[in-house]
Amino acid sequence: MYGSSFADKMAHRTSVGSTHLIDIQRLASDGQGVGNLGGLTLFVDGALPSEIVKVAIVESKKNYARGKLLAILKSSVDRVDPICPLFGSCGGCQLMHLAYEKQLESKRQKVIDALKRIGKIETPVLPCRASPLPIGYRNKIQLPVRPGPQGNAIGLYVKGSHDLIEVDHCFIHSDLGEKIYSAIRPLIKEGPVLPYDPQTGTGELCHVLIKNTHHTDQVLIALITKQKPSPPIRSLAETIFRQDPAIRGVVHNIQAKETNVILGSQGTVLIGSPTIEEEILGLRFSISAESFFQVNPKQAEQLYQKALELSCVRKTDTVLDAYCGVGTLCLLFAKQAKKTIGIECIPKAIQDARENGKRNGILNASFILGKAEQEIDQLRSIDIALINPPRKGADPLFLQKIIKKQIKTLLYISCDPATLARDLSLLKEAGYTIVHVEPFDMFPQTSHVETIVKLQKG
Repeated sequence: MYGSSFADKMAHRTSVGSTHLIDIQRLASDGQGVGNLGGLTLFVDGALPSEIVKVAIVESKKNYARGKLLAILKSSVDRVDPICPLFGSCGGCQLMHLAYEKQLESKRQKVIDALKRIGKIETPVLPCRASPLPIGYRNKIQLPVRPGPQGNAIGLYVKGSHDLIEVDHCFIHSDLGEKIYSAIRPLIKEGPVLPYDPQTGTGELCHVLIKNTHHTDQVLIALITKQKPSPPIRSLAETIFRQDPAIRGVVHNIQAKETNVILGSQGTVLIGSPTIEEEILGLRFSISAESFFQVNPKQAEQLYQKALELSCVRKTDTVLDAYCGVGTLCLLFAKQAKKTIGIECIPKAIQDARENGKRNGILNASFILGKAEQEIDQLRSIDIALINPPRKGADPLFLQKIIKKQIKTLLYISCDPATLARDLSLLKEAGYTIVHVEPFDMFPQTSHVETIVKLQKG
């Protein structure tokens, strides 16, 4: 009877709409403040550790609840005024209200916590390496286009939804990218191309992608639709192309599926070049709309330099670059190794990687189209393996084959601490020793963190 009464009281306390004063103790992995409400973990968007906040419960589950921040009664000394007026509404940034030095500390702690909680690994983790540019660093932005109350609307998504919020300026987007966005935004809003309406399936233009380079000041724009480009799309491309000499090309991409993935697998050129060129550590790389390339190239240079340093690569070594993308690391390592081999499952990326090898006159790098867990079977005598998988982590079969081949040195570059911890646990159990863990802030103002890990066998 007593237990039932207590449960009823707790249910009432945490019911949706109830308000509470909460001490925020830490940050969650996605940047939310975390507090405790009667033994229940409470997540609060916009709250920071050491703050006392007033919240309204907006969701209540058995093991956790979510609260809406109503007021800050005691503010953290690390709280800063976000530079962006849309912070908290737009879903692009999660930590812009936290001083940058503390962002770096929180990201290091995120890695430590994931290794300990998920991987059962306790190992030294170096301080998070700061980005050369805490704002204005992104070389890519993907902008949804939708019908709006006053014509076409272009911007970004509201946090946790597919509702569009119009954006005049994105503060983490590069200066050149923003210059181009300002030039083409009126053409999208006032132009003759109808935006795609996911509710009715009518309209044409779904997204606009802007990619730019930092070292060479080149821009590539992609117009994404559900089907082949119409005459108005082609006309829009020609108008966009004339806006700025930095724009090297406008391409079209079809994404017919109803999915969160913005781009389809292939694009066609509407006008100009299908690629732009970036320079990384003295090498030139061709980048298409569909190819993966680090969004923060200045920080990527620091990360790749660290990878070269940690590897201790020698002129007698053969290096495997799994998940090689457009071949950046593979080609950088080729300058110091006997031979490098890149594997990638995206055809356009492999095409770009091979072209990048030719462009830089590198003859000792080869590239294989396929899945790393399958193609590794044909390889012999690998001295160093570079593992740089997508957010979901490395394929378990690939890791098993790495272990079976007894590759002595592994460099794992991860964009997700949770899957990193899972994969490191498997490698550690197989006899690998973790000798270096260092986070890199590839995504300032967000909760994401990149991490490089060196493992050694024998």
